[in-house]
Amino acid sequence: MSDVTLSLISHTNVGKTTLARTLLRKDVGEVLDQAHVTEVSEAHELVTSGDDRLLLWDTPGLGDSARLVQRLRNEGNPLGWLLHQVWDRTRDRPLYSSQEAVRNIKEAADVVLYLVNAAESPEDAGYVSYELELLTWIGKPVIVLLNQMGEPGTTGEDQAVARWEEFVKGWPIVKHILPLDAFTRCWVQEGVLLERVEDVLPPEKREVMHRLAQAWRERSLAVFEQATLRIGAYLTAAAADSEPLGENAGRAEKRRAMRALTDRLDLATRALMDDLLELHGLKGRFQDEARTHLEEDFRMPGEAAWSGGAAMLGAAMGGAAGGLAADVLTGGLSFGAGALAGAILGAMGAAGLLKGFQLAVGPEEPAVRWAQEFLRDLTQQTLLRYLAIAHFGRGRGEFRELGTMQSWSALVERMLRSRIDALAARIVEARREAPPRDGVAARTATIVRDVLRDVLSTAYPQAVDILSPRWR
Repeated sequence: MSDVTLSLISHTNVGKTTLARTLLRKDVGEVLDQAHVTEVSEAHELVTSGDDRLLLWDTPGLGDSARLVQRLRNEGNPLGWLLHQVWDRTRDRPLYSSQEAVRNIKEAADVVLYLVNAAESPEDAGYVSYELELLTWIGKPVIVLLNQMGEPGTTGEDQAVARWEEFVKGWPIVKHILPLDAFTRCWVQEGVLLERVEDVLPPEKREVMHRLAQAWRERSLAVFEQATLRIGAYLTAAAADSEPLGENAGRAEKRRAMRALTDRLDLATRALMDDLLELHGLKGRFQDEARTHLEEDFRMPGEAAWSGGAAMLGAAMGGAAGGLAADVLTGGLSFGAGALAGAILGAMGAAGLLKGFQLAVGPEEPAVRWAQEFLRDLTQQTLLRYLAIAHFGRGRGEFRELGTMQSWSALVERMLRSRIDALAARIVEARREAPPRDGVAARTATIVRDVLRDVLSTAYPQAVDILSPRWR
């Protein structure tokens, strides 16, 4: 068996265990907003491939680094003195924890992952220089990870990396600096980290690490593939869905049809989210909201007639659609915390719901279905949902809400725009083909996959190779 070992260290209460939970995709250790929560070093398997293992050690936080290093400077053999020194676990926790972390690095680590708070200036965080001096004495290669970067896609990441790169110039022990927020990292950033680990390992370990990185990539791309296939099937089903109208359909019948169509999409959205969460090793639910019903006086405007095959319902059914919009806004339908309300109202606004439905008129009985405009917006919102899950760090606990992801909207819209014609063609195919429509779903998934690859490659240019079908 061949192991590559990473020691995850930081100053106390910077977020080591939170990041460890995100990387391992399981709850390990204890996360509290206080110093020295982790008391002993614990090893966890991060990746396995045959007889090869990548181990991640979660270590106690470095404590009073300044006092410790100042003592070590006076010793002829600083590390030897430190490792043989005896500190009381309860009365001098900062030095005890530091000793435990150093012991783990010296005895077990191939590479040190040094987690720092990116919100702090390295010059202002006085402990950083002392801890880098301590790591230099140990002599293992160090990769600095920038935590607490804020919401993904926001500005400032490049400036933070440049600031830390400038600061560590005097510390040759630091080989790379990478953003890797414990709360909002994306899985592709983990792949970049593994590539950098391979770069700094001694030659005899690089081949093992390459196999492990390849195993991680295959596993992650399989999840990506399954997610896009699931999204493709969801969008295809929404495009094909329709609700027939009875004879001489009045306001109540039309509203019933819209409600039935909306309820089905709501249920499908919830099922999609459950599947995506499970694929990414997350637990969570949409919080249930109190449901109320709003009684409205529905005034039906004059219904316009169309000679074509379909018409928007905004004018034809303003009263019924308006009432349905009121239901959505007040929780009258089964939306929970907005699984579908975000798709309908988030992209198009409350008035957009009036344009979301289409009256299909043809040789068969008339029916209500989703309009192409709405389906395009639903596609964009679904891609944003995927990105929210792909960036959800497990250290935040259960997945309970999606967040706005506003900084990603323009990027997703831009990448989707060049494929609007292809998406429109898939919608037409979905409506023409009989179930199960597997071919249409697969072709829709290809559009989803290409858009997400472009989005992630643009946001994380260092991860282009990881997302490429061909890899080194």
